[in-house]
Amino acid sequence: MASRKKSSKSSSPTRALVVSKQGLPQLPSFPVVASETVRLAVSGQLKLGNTWVPIPPDMAAAMTGEVESVSGAAGEAAGTLAAATAALAASIAGSANALVTKLSPVADLAISALSRMPLDVATSMDPRLQLAIMNRRSGKEGMPISSASGDEVAVIARVTSFADWKDVPDVDPGAEIGPSELGGVLVTGRIPVMDAEAVRQHPAVLSLKASQPVHPTLANTLPAMDIGTLDAAATGGGAGVVIGIVDSGGDFAHKNFLQANGKTRLLALWQQGAPANAASPLGYGRLFTAADINKALKKSDPYAALGYDPGIGTAGSPGSHGTHVMDIAGGNGRGSGLPGVAPEADLIFVEMAARDIAWGGHQSVFQNFGDSVQMLEAVKFIFEAAGDRPCVVNLSLGTNGGPHDGSSLVEQGMDALVAQRSNRAIVLAAGNAQRDDVHTMGTVAADESLDVEIETVNGIGGEFELWYPGDGRLRADLLGPDGTVLASVGPGENFPLGSNGQIAAFLSSRITDPNNKDNVIGIWLAPGWPDGLVKVRLTALTPASITFHAWLERQDRGQASFTAPVKSHLLGSLSTGRRTIVVGAYDAAKTGHPPASFSSAGPTRDGRPKPEVSAPGAQVRAAQSRTRDGVVKKSGTSMAAPAVTGLIALMLAQARRQGKDLSADDIRARLKAGVKPGTGPAGWDPQLGDGRASAAAV
Repeated sequence: MASRKKSSKSSSPTRALVVSKQGLPQLPSFPVVASETVRLAVSGQLKLGNTWVPIPPDMAAAMTGEVESVSGAAGEAAGTLAAATAALAASIAGSANALVTKLSPVADLAISALSRMPLDVATSMDPRLQLAIMNRRSGKEGMPISSASGDEVAVIARVTSFADWKDVPDVDPGAEIGPSELGGVLVTGRIPVMDAEAVRQHPAVLSLKASQPVHPTLANTLPAMDIGTLDAAATGGGAGVVIGIVDSGGDFAHKNFLQANGKTRLLALWQQGAPANAASPLGYGRLFTAADINKALKKSDPYAALGYDPGIGTAGSPGSHGTHVMDIAGGNGRGSGLPGVAPEADLIFVEMAARDIAWGGHQSVFQNFGDSVQMLEAVKFIFEAAGDRPCVVNLSLGTNGGPHDGSSLVEQGMDALVAQRSNRAIVLAAGNAQRDDVHTMGTVAADESLDVEIETVNGIGGEFELWYPGDGRLRADLLGPDGTVLASVGPGENFPLGSNGQIAAFLSSRITDPNNKDNVIGIWLAPGWPDGLVKVRLTALTPASITFHAWLERQDRGQASFTAPVKSHLLGSLSTGRRTIVVGAYDAAKTGHPPASFSSAGPTRDGRPKPEVSAPGAQVRAAQSRTRDGVVKKSGTSMAAPAVTGLIALMLAQARRQGKDLSADDIRARLKAGVKPGTGPAGWDPQLGDGRASAAAV
């Protein structure tokens, strides 16, 4: 419950500069430099791990100012650049939250100097889009990414028809996802930030949402799920089924993803963050075919030959997330000796584009994330590439913010893609937020007030999102350390708070969301906001009490937390759909297979029982990238979800051999009916679902 108690928590040629995992430049070979200054053009790119990202203007300017007097021989140039590593790290940190849908850091923030900024944006639209417009009007330059320029924002929309969407002025249409159960069609696209209001007001646009950043959330797995009891001839190890993985860092050269003849098992690999070419799906990224991969596999350095690096895998490193996930679902064990659940399935891997990059510290620079729009486009790509073959897609990705009732446009999109054809499934990780104190709930009594307290740390600020029923009305006040009201929003209002042209906080109160008819209050605190206790005062403006749920967005470098958290309703906000399968995690190495301590608990905000099932997710060994045959240990619901993905592949393979088609509802019913008996509490469990998934579901 929310509480009033205080917290107890104390113009020259462009040269690409490649940054290694250790944070030092991998210096290219330099010719003799005649100029007295080497400058990086604004159009240059920076390689973050395995993804090329355009250099933001402020970073380029900082680097231009620091990398000077580079002349003479190549060794001198290399030495000077090496000496500039600290400056590069500082400039990267200064580019934190460069996305137009994020607040930029505010230096030397003085609470007493803050006031309302003269910025006006329509409150009848998505709060994240409101923030994007506010940012642009305050002068912020957005960071260009693979699928959108710095002046654009990726969106998902519910529209009257795809043809109408293509005719909306200033819209660069993306993919047609499918029909929405609420009416209309779900689509993706890119729009100029400054035209977002006009696009939202177009009669063809029923709902418009900005993309949200998403984050990556075997020795015991197979025995725990009784996979060995299955008739291999009946399932064929998943042969004839396509497993799609949307993640970061898929090592195509690891032997677990090769056939006996040395050729790849991957049908395709789409690197969303790579420079586009004529064959790029939806006009961005680069598509590698099986023929491309097989050609690269013949070379001594297949990664350089293909032009794709899945990420470091040297001794002591964690290896890439996507390689580990793909191996659990469908690795064949030819390299590691540890096969995944469906070792004969065909594979498609989509490398998520780097969009939400944790700028700060040499390690955080190399976390590769993507956004929800690109994720949805990736799922559609996989299903289309699979054609008539049964297909299951794994998404070990997520975010905290959202309605948590299945009504988000991304979740509607996933439901639509699954419903379009039988023998399709989408599996999502439940999330790893159980110990993070990022959810709270409470009731504001009629005509009274209630304080919600948040603890911020490490100068990161935070993002707060609160949902409550559409027939209620709340006012939200952001209080200063001395209890004064810094900003206040009533229903249908917003408030940009800042000084010296910088937005330090943004509050938005939107009433009657077009998809669930509920109300949402969003509060963004910029990096640089003072650490410590932050109070949000909620006041009921109606004669009836109002129940609410609130979440804090994930912040890996300094997670804000509620001082009075509630350990339920913690599923990732993409994991509450109606046709998707959500998987919790348990520890298969412990007696009794207890729930993993990190595994996020349900239910959904509208009371539906999710997750459906659970699978091993603690200390799971699977393929380690760039080792060709090595394994590494990882934990998370990200490891549990692909185990169920592989199980569904076996289920679909056997059904295909029997001439049966399975709908999404059929697959869910089989999973729930096949849980291992006698290993958990009777009925549904908030962390384990209906029970531990097993081979009996096949």
